[in-house]
Amino acid sequence: LRSRDVAAWADKAIAVLLIVELCARADSPIAADEKRRRLNDAYFSLSALTEQGRLFFVNIGMRDGTRAAGTYAGRRPKLLDPLVIAHKAAARLLAQPEAATAPLHAVLVSQRKSFVAHVQSEIGRRQSVAKDSRKGGETSDLDALIAAAA
Repeated sequence: LRSRDVAAWADKAIAVLLIVELCARADSPIAADEKRRRLNDAYFSLSALTEQGRLFFVNIGMRDGTRAAGTYAGRRPKLLDPLVIAHKAAARLLAQPEAATAPLHAVLVSQRKSFVAHVQSEIGRRQSVAKDSRKGGETSDLDALIAAAA
């Protein structure tokens, strides 16, 4: 695999996974028409990204002893599952906007994290190179940061 090509593909995939994830929040601040437009784009993008992923990651084994043609023989690699799940979630949210719930959001967060971990393993970047990048983060509490800056 060419790590640079996989990383570029993964960058696009992560951006689209995040769109679906943010639209799946029940308390999403995104306006309904904007959410629908972004979900529609994500629906098509995730289908294409899944197919593009097949260029990098081949199917594994056979499914129920049946043979499909070439690229589609066997089972897709686990790394592509989050893209398929997000595609299904986008379809569900387009058909049923009220499906935006905490459990669906939690599933999508988990799937994105799984995708990032798998991609890190594939491109061999489990650890940061720079010493400062290896340090743990301090806080993500926006209110605390604003209060400290005042």
